[in-house]
Amino acid sequence: MQRSTVYLSTSRYNNAQGYSQKTLQSTATFATDKLQLDFDAMEGKDAMSFTVPRASLTAALTGVYELRSLASPAAPVASVYTFFRSRAAGSINSTTYRNVRGQLTITGYDAQRQLLTGSYQAQLENVSDPADNNGASGDALRCNVEVTGSFTNLKLQ
Repeated sequence: MQRSTVYLSTSRYNNAQGYSQKTLQSTATFATDKLQLDFDAMEGKDAMSFTVPRASLTAALTGVYELRSLASPAAPVASVYTFFRSRAAGSINSTTYRNVRGQLTITGYDAQRQLLTGSYQAQLENVSDPADNNGASGDALRCNVEVTGSFTNLKLQ
């Protein structure tokens, strides 16, 4: 998983954060009504989740699935990006975004071993800086956030 933040003003430096597949808690759950994929950088600040209705999936599960957003309300995939400012014991301080554009791509499915392979790309444009505690007051810096990632042999449960 890789997250890049590009600030719309020049008052703050752009930044990026990457996590290897080994440092992510990644899960894939296939329920009767949906496929749920979750990627959480437990020792970092980022988490991304995708929910695909079973009726929107191809028979082989492979395909490119568009993320639902205000611009594409009929797209099949509901997604949530969460940025954790702090994961201190007893409290979690986070910012959650639901209006994310992008796509989830499943390039391989090994039905016998129940393994998924693919990638994702999500963009949030002109949003309050997720790392800024002033976001609720409307005084946070504005930025574009992009989250990308890939998964290989993710066990489907």
